[in-house]
Amino acid sequence: MTSPSATPRPCVLFLSGASLVGQNVLATLAGRRSGLHLAAINSVAAEPALFDFDEAFLCGNLRDDPGAFAQRFNAVMDTLHPCLVIPCRDDDVAFLAAQAEARPEQSRRFLCGARRPAEAMLDKAASAALAQDHGLPFAPTLATDTDAAPSRLTAFAARHGYPLIAKPRQGFASRGVFLVLDEAQLLRLAGRPDYILQAYLGDPDAVRTYVEACAHNGVPLFHSFELDKYSIQAFIAPDGQQADLLATRHAMRQGRSERVTHEADPALLALGRRCASAFAAEGWRGPLNIQCQRKATGDYGIYEFNGRYTGATSARRLLGYDEVGMGLAHFAGIQLEAATAPGAWPVDVLRLPVSRALEASRIEQLKRDGHWRAEG
Repeated sequence: MTSPSATPRPCVLFLSGASLVGQNVLATLAGRRSGLHLAAINSVAAEPALFDFDEAFLCGNLRDDPGAFAQRFNAVMDTLHPCLVIPCRDDDVAFLAAQAEARPEQSRRFLCGARRPAEAMLDKAASAALAQDHGLPFAPTLATDTDAAPSRLTAFAARHGYPLIAKPRQGFASRGVFLVLDEAQLLRLAGRPDYILQAYLGDPDAVRTYVEACAHNGVPLFHSFELDKYSIQAFIAPDGQQADLLATRHAMRQGRSERVTHEADPALLALGRRCASAFAAEGWRGPLNIQCQRKATGDYGIYEFNGRYTGATSARRLLGYDEVGMGLAHFAGIQLEAATAPGAWPVDVLRLPVSRALEASRIEQLKRDGHWRAEG
């Protein structure tokens, strides 16, 4: 690794900085980052967003070689001495919590909490167990490997009905998720490693109608069950107090959140406060994201927890919720320049894709040297 020159500005280090989450955090800092030195660690060099940082470091994939990643991370830490480290992927969150446990003298600089809740958020079966411990309405969940007996699976289906959701225990962004429609499909999951079953929180009749239409007309080339989802973003300060909370409704298109709307339902906000209290009691600190679905009964069911910022962080900033500013203030003592607030915050945000050019010379430098730094 080249030896970058020291910077007098406080440094913020992003893990997986070029990810969608990292890009969202950068977007919230637009116009108020001049007092910060923003650095990123990333496993892929050909990412235009990396060169929006002041500095970037190339590193192997955390999941492929945790030991090599930790070695590289520690070297970058020793070089930059960041005042705050922000994890941008679920694996990064669990890694950082483990580092905080092993290096308690540095833990205040890590935007995370204790290891147990971090690992529970990474594993959806453990998420369900933690939620049950605290009486939170998590979707009924069954692991297909540890609860592999066919009788356990069929009993679960009898209790909750079809369809069921099958998903990776450590998955994200709906990858590897599918609907189980009958017992034959269900029994093929028995013993499947690293998968869980969850009760379907949406309208089962809509799924059955859609499947019947596919059997009659054929399967559409692109299809998805486009239900509104609900998201709660909380922030737990280092002293365990809840700093703030925002609930949003997300209009989904092809599995992605396309429109984000402020949601003021008192029941949803109360659920968010209950979740934040439970995670604070478990030792969690920093951002907490709760993914929910509204059931036919009108109640909310939780299907996922995340201990990080998300792909909607910049949308929430446009709605007036400054979670990145909270992280810098509570964990690093940095007060960002106050952005000019509108006369009234909007209640809707439309999320749009942005095209970016690949800058070959910078990418080649990062691949060659493992390090890139902006000039000036």
